[in-house]
Amino acid sequence: MRRKKKKIIPDGSPEEIKLFNELCAAFESSGIQTRVEKGNFRGGLCVVEGDKEMFFFNKKHTVSGKLALILTEVKKHQKLDEALPDNLQDQLRNLT
Repeated sequence: MRRKKKKIIPDGSPEEIKLFNELCAAFESSGIQTRVEKGNFRGGLCVVEGDKEMFFFNKKHTVSGKLALILTEVKKHQKLDEALPDNLQDQLRNLT
């Protein structure tokens, strides 16, 4: 018997999903890896293996929750703010 795969239903508006993907791409292009993982954690910027910077997101959180996490981390870390193009910085600030 074959099991059916669970359909993933987007949990945010198309604009939020697009912004989240653009932010992740901007982090990746600046050398900060992004990962969406399952588990019991909040998420945020971490340093792995002494020098690798990674941004972890909890798979259980909504897209708006992930965007709020990005906003919080950008306020705490100047490096993240510098990694984002001006248009994405403006869009992120308009969420508040």
